[in-house]
Amino acid sequence: MKSIYSHITTPFLALAFLICISVSSKAQTIWSDNFNNGCSANCLATAWNGWTLVDNVGGTTGGSPNNWYISCAEEGLVPPNCGSSCIGDQSLHIGADPGSGGDIGATYNETGATNATYRLIVSPTVSTVGKSTITLKFDYIAYGSAGCSDDRAQLRLSTDNGATWPVGYQYCLTSVCCGACNGYSQGQWTTYTLSLPAAFDNNPNVRIAFHWKNNGNGSGTDPSVAIDDISLSSVVVLPVTLVRFQAAKETNKVKLNWTTILENQLSRYEVERSVGYASFSKIGAVVATGNNQAGQINYIYNDAELFSKPVYYRLKMVNNDGRSTYSNVARVGSATANENIIIVSTNGRNGKMQAYIWAGYAVTATISVYDLQGKKIATFPDRRLITGDNRLDLNLPKISSGYYTIKVETSNSSQKIPIRITKKFLYGK
Repeated sequence: MKSIYSHITTPFLALAFLICISVSSKAQTIWSDNFNNGCSANCLATAWNGWTLVDNVGGTTGGSPNNWYISCAEEGLVPPNCGSSCIGDQSLHIGADPGSGGDIGATYNETGATNATYRLIVSPTVSTVGKSTITLKFDYIAYGSAGCSDDRAQLRLSTDNGATWPVGYQYCLTSVCCGACNGYSQGQWTTYTLSLPAAFDNNPNVRIAFHWKNNGNGSGTDPSVAIDDISLSSVVVLPVTLVRFQAAKETNKVKLNWTTILENQLSRYEVERSVGYASFSKIGAVVATGNNQAGQINYIYNDAELFSKPVYYRLKMVNNDGRSTYSNVARVGSATANENIIIVSTNGRNGKMQAYIWAGYAVTATISVYDLQGKKIATFPDRRLITGDNRLDLNLPKISSGYYTIKVETSNSSQKIPIRITKKFLYGK
């Protein structure tokens, strides 16, 4: 295969290009835990994914303390749903001591001093080396005493692998309730988001912990606390703005061209190809030559290998430190009607589904979800697909984990042939 490339620098940027600029930035997950251990009740948190327990933190634990569990006795739900018992999505939570009913969800025992609890559940060590502008995010329910003084949950952070947990990195957790927050109502799942201080950037020894204390005074305020879908992420802003990326078939080659501005510390463009929208593979690379140059940079790459099937191309834009992101996908070659809509991937959990769909042209589609027996679970009419890549975020009713089918259907509007395609996907863990 023979490939060549060239670039041209233009001294100014036309207004038309400014309208279609897409900034190359994305959130990159550093570490996450969804606590899906498959347990229905009474599974200690210390048996999961490197989480550890430190006792007697801030007080002395009694003889029958409450404990940190991971199970669906307290169902992990998408905010703003109300607390629920087991459906199938586990959460990290404080439950009662085994002698008083054990793990029955985010509820604890407070009959007397023997139930006093001062326990810190600690994540495994997380490295953020090479990452900055870090965000911590999780869903939770919590209710505690006024001023976070007792019978309460607290988020704690460490920059030295858990050797210390500075007061400045301790945050009280209190969410709203489903009804009056009177100590008896169900908690309402809420999303907690925290931008971490700079001390957590580029740090190999980050740890996250949740502290629970109740003093055993005989007065409790359920619910206790539950945590789900915790993650650390960083915002990756690549030093390039891609104005456009196109591909066109010529007599003996496929000509790819793209236009960028504002290149800075960009290493290269890796050209990737997929035949029939299977997996993409690298077929060549182009050195970024527009770093610190004003105006518009134009690149050309020629692919000398031709195929009878439709071929898809994309760019992987790689920074000097190895971070990368992708361009839009461009197609060349004739396609059947059904190849004008491609279900790239689908995933779902917690009542949410994400469908990634590639469209050969702008079209309105109906998205439906079926179980494997053919029963329709949900339908989403009049979903507008743009030319190229589409991400659809859809809400699903409560369904069990397992395989389902997504169907994408278009009408014969705009003189286009109707399309009906399906693909199986896994919902749940």
